[in-house]
Amino acid sequence: MLTVFSAKAQTDYSLQQALEYALLNNENVLIAELNRQDADAQVFETRADGLPQITGNFNYNNSLVIPRSPIPRAFITGNPADEGVVQIAFGAQHTGSLGLNATQMLWDGSFFIGLQAAKMLREKVDVDKVKAEIDVIEQVTKAYYLVLVNQTRIGLLSANIANLDSTLRETRTLYENGFAEKIDVSRLQVQMNNLSAEKKGVEQSVEVSKHILQMSMGMPVNEAIVLTDELSGIDFDYAEAEVNNFSFQERVEVQQLNYLRKLAELDIKNTYSQYIPKVEFSAGWGRNTGSNDFSDVWRGDQWFSNASIGVNVSIPIFDGLRKKYTAQRKRVQLYTLDNQYKMLTNNMNQQLLDARQSLDVNLERLAVQEANLDLAKEVSDITREKYREGVGSNLEVLNAEEDYKEAETNYLSALYQAIIAKIDLDKALGKLKNQQ
Repeated sequence: MLTVFSAKAQTDYSLQQALEYALLNNENVLIAELNRQDADAQVFETRADGLPQITGNFNYNNSLVIPRSPIPRAFITGNPADEGVVQIAFGAQHTGSLGLNATQMLWDGSFFIGLQAAKMLREKVDVDKVKAEIDVIEQVTKAYYLVLVNQTRIGLLSANIANLDSTLRETRTLYENGFAEKIDVSRLQVQMNNLSAEKKGVEQSVEVSKHILQMSMGMPVNEAIVLTDELSGIDFDYAEAEVNNFSFQERVEVQQLNYLRKLAELDIKNTYSQYIPKVEFSAGWGRNTGSNDFSDVWRGDQWFSNASIGVNVSIPIFDGLRKKYTAQRKRVQLYTLDNQYKMLTNNMNQQLLDARQSLDVNLERLAVQEANLDLAKEVSDITREKYREGVGSNLEVLNAEEDYKEAETNYLSALYQAIIAKIDLDKALGKLKNQQ
């Protein structure tokens, strides 16, 4: 109870904590875990077909009218000259029986292949769960950084508003003392109003991006969440050799397709195994009774035992070539998987190359935007200082502030695009699960 309460009470999440929460609560991961449990049960369900099958039965019957059978009269009298038939009732009014029947499969090719397929399906479901976890890690990581970017943008807008408010107060004072025009105050006020409206819009974006993050984590959107990580210190480095030497067999999507191909091969073998005879051992034991008096049915000396054992051999002879064409259809499915494999690996190669190029381009763009941000800040500071000293115009201040704000927006956009590109490259290299 204390653990549950502590988990519910937590509102501060680092990226690592958010990922850990998501891997325990995301609905797709939970469904993948349920599929794994279902695959476990399928293995035991298939295995049960190879174990002895035992059934018990009990039967009581009251023949209100005992059926009669026609018997030649000569058979009864022993005189061949007697003609006609005699209707004789065979059986007792009250009959009962009980017994045990057991069968044991001795050989069935479909059973052994089916058991192998069930175990392989169990392994595939494990890979499916890893794929679900990788998808969740990707979604949560991108959503987490989107919130951080929007929060950083709010901080920058707040700083811009504070600087502009200081300039506005100074200009209003100058206007009241006759050293500035009213249009100067109005321009600054319009800029202030625009920044305030933009900040409210970004605040709304923060809430929306938090809801996206919570949905990815499997967290109720009405719960409070505070992110503790910062945008600084993000590692954008990657090894060129790692990209050049990467094997697509390490990608979970390829492993999934490999399992589908193995299952398709087993499906073909299962079809051909149905040409092989099936052998089954059977045994039965029972007791039965019959009497015209209901009370005699329950007397022990009125019950008689019977028992039997046997071997049943089922030999397929001709099925109209059904199994032949069934195997042909399944072989076509196998060829389809081979083509899907080629298409998948080619697509992954494209993803890897595009992700690497995208990261390189976005890192260059980020460096340019960072330099532009520094220059815009320098211009804004100088322009504001010149205005305070009376050698600059109000319009220059507004233009410099607008350029600085645009540089901040461009920088954050470039930073987020670089983060997305790095996540995409890590996914293309199959590293997302390892980094968690």
